Amino acid sequence: MAQPLPPEVPRAKRRMWVLADADSYLKWGVTRALEAQESWDVRLVIVDSAVTPSSEQVSAAVDGRWPEAPEVVSFSDVQRQLVADPPEALLLACRGPLVELVVRVLSQEVARPPVTVCGIPGIWMPPTALGLRLRQGVDVMVVHSQRERRAAAELSQTTGGPSGYALASLGPVLAEPYREPVQTVVFASQALVPVTVEQRQAMVTALVTVARAHPEVAVVIKERGRQGEEQTHRDIRPYPQILEALGGGPENLTVGYGPMRDYLEPGAALVTVSSTAVLEAIASGIPALCLDDFGVSVENINVVFEGSGLSGSFDDLERLDFRWPRDEWVRDNYFHEPAANDWLRALEDAADGSARACRADGQGDRRALHRAARRRTALGSRDVWWRRPATWIAAAIVAGWQIVVGRRP
Repeated sequence: MAQPLPPEVPRAKRRMWVLADADSYLKWGVTRALEAQESWDVRLVIVDSAVTPSSEQVSAAVDGRWPEAPEVVSFSDVQRQLVADPPEALLLACRGPLVELVVRVLSQEVARPPVTVCGIPGIWMPPTALGLRLRQGVDVMVVHSQRERRAAAELSQTTGGPSGYALASLGPVLAEPYREPVQTVVFASQALVPVTVEQRQAMVTALVTVARAHPEVAVVIKERGRQGEEQTHRDIRPYPQILEALGGGPENLTVGYGPMRDYLEPGAALVTVSSTAVLEAIASGIPALCLDDFGVSVENINVVFEGSGLSGSFDDLERLDFRWPRDEWVRDNYFHEPAANDWLRALEDAADGSARACRADGQGDRRALHRAARRRTALGSRDVWWRRPATWIAAAIVAGWQIVVGRRP
């Protein structure tokens, strides 16, 4: 008589570490960690760096989605743990200089480096050559639209970059648009754009005008962080300071903090220059307006919205003329079908293979000072290496010698 087959023993999950630094990267890293945890044993940590978020920023980024508060770990500790007991996969939810630094450690100090995955939160269109070079040596780079994947793959043919690209969604599935009258106007501020103080003053003046023209409507300047908190990009011209310098505004104009999700409720409308928050609004069924008064350019990070149907002016804002995107733009930009997401499959394929792409840039000591500067950008005052005068002097001597013999760093 045939014996019954023994019960199948479930295979232990392979380990994945998610290393985050700035608040926006942490938010993105939590989203990817949640998607991966069904197949992977995920550990989420924040690398203590130049942009370590405050406890309030961590709370806003995690937004109750992760069962425990992520621990903050020094880079030195991360380095020691990677060398002693590396996981099978490493998701680098951090800025380019820290990605480059981790890749160098893995390529030089870890016998069998883990599979590496990275990505940039939010809109990355068009991709940048520097962004690709800093992520060179990573196995998989996650992008968020079919358009981004095409553009990044094309650019990397001339600049170098990650070994491959895979797709993930930035937000939830597209919701049906709300058609209610506008009750709240939410302005999603950004650190990088608009660029000049004069442009930012014009932005605040426009919001004051809207608030006075529509006293029944709440107008909120939604800030990413409070004064003194570090962000992915440092804001040297915060809107609350500009508002105060201009004499303030009416009572229905306020400044808000915390998760953007709390502001995107029925009756809200979002205005921005190019913040990723516009995608959150669209996904939530909230109408939006992408201002083009400062021009449409790579510098303003708003080229991607050409043809979307969302572009408009201060005059449109004053009329509360908010829009929904065109269907053809939606399909190619950030709202593809969930079935097209393949980043987890690309991760599994890389983990099951024997080769690892993780490698340094191959320049040896030729770019020693460049790497030192980027390390300082990544770690800031937490960079112990930076404090060693002997290391600085040695790097300078090497760089000077290379210039003498005709090899510029």
